[in-house]
Amino acid sequence: MAEATAAPIGRDRGVHAAALASLPRATPRRLERLLGKRDPAKVWERVERGEMAKWVAGDDLHDVWRDHARGTDLEALRSRLESLDAWVTTPASAQHPFTITYDIDPAPVLFRRGRIPDPTAPVVAIVGTRRCTPTGRSVAMELGSGLAEAGVTVVSGLALGIDGAAHRGALAADGAPVVGVVGSGLDVPYPRGNLDLWDAVAGAGTLLGEAPLGAEPEGWRFPARNRLLAALADVVVVVESKRAGGSMHTVEEAIRREVTVMAVPGSVRNPAAAGTNLLLSEGCAPACSTDDVLVALGLATAGAVRGAVARDRRIDFDSLNSLQQRLLELLDDGPVSLDVLVLRAAAPVPDVLVAADGLEHLGLLARDGSRVMRA
Repeated sequence: MAEATAAPIGRDRGVHAAALASLPRATPRRLERLLGKRDPAKVWERVERGEMAKWVAGDDLHDVWRDHARGTDLEALRSRLESLDAWVTTPASAQHPFTITYDIDPAPVLFRRGRIPDPTAPVVAIVGTRRCTPTGRSVAMELGSGLAEAGVTVVSGLALGIDGAAHRGALAADGAPVVGVVGSGLDVPYPRGNLDLWDAVAGAGTLLGEAPLGAEPEGWRFPARNRLLAALADVVVVVESKRAGGSMHTVEEAIRREVTVMAVPGSVRNPAAAGTNLLLSEGCAPACSTDDVLVALGLATAGAVRGAVARDRRIDFDSLNSLQQRLLELLDDGPVSLDVLVLRAAAPVPDVLVAADGLEHLGLLARDGSRVMRA
């Protein structure tokens, strides 16, 4: 029989919580009923003695859990956690994410490698299809990089495609630490193609999951993972997605939690953008740049973003003359011909041409054939 008493949870990395998560058919809901905010060590002792309340898991699991607990080697489990440099938290721990503890569908046990996520930092989840286009991958990397540079925690699922691209962009920016939420045990990297990314996220940020050590990436674990992405996020951004799949499930979970959902517009000829374009048609806000997401987070206003762009180019937006400022505002909706720009500006043609040339020289305006647009 395994020894019932071990080191306090603060010193043993959460071995009792890890052991509880490994109980057969220990779903998050059952673990929530079993644990609540109680000390995992005391709960484990009750399970091991067969004193667990019947209503927690029913008669069919009562004896199964007791026998499993009595056969568990806590010291071996502790050694495994230490070898991974992994920690396990429950709502009884101050390190358990607040948003997860009080979520509508909480995770009562979380496994973690890396640092504790900053509870005060804004969080954006970037999700999308595994089978993304080169454009989608590039946009995801740019969003991840720009948000991390702005101090935003980028969260994603470490999948191939959009998820991985967002994390690679955020890591390259060397800004705010990232969080990767996974659907298998922390010792079972999935997909194998992102093994380097797992290690990079754990080294520079946080690798997080609720699956026990050794858990394989079973299909049911990924919808459960998606709810955690939504629960952690202040905003969910979908870069490319078909009309059904994991990304849209994350969107559903975000809507359940009244979390803002944004979508990157895509070509109507791009099957990978069918889901994002559907979201836009249903009223989701477009995410065409990092600035759009920062505005949604309340970290900037459209005017402040314009000023920041100008300052980045060593140009004070307020130093532009009134007509130049007006032209930039008129180009917020996208490229237009010079004729249309003159009509919108309601200014003499020569004045508009001079102002436009000045903006182009400053790098704030670009030409696309016969049209002009904001650079």
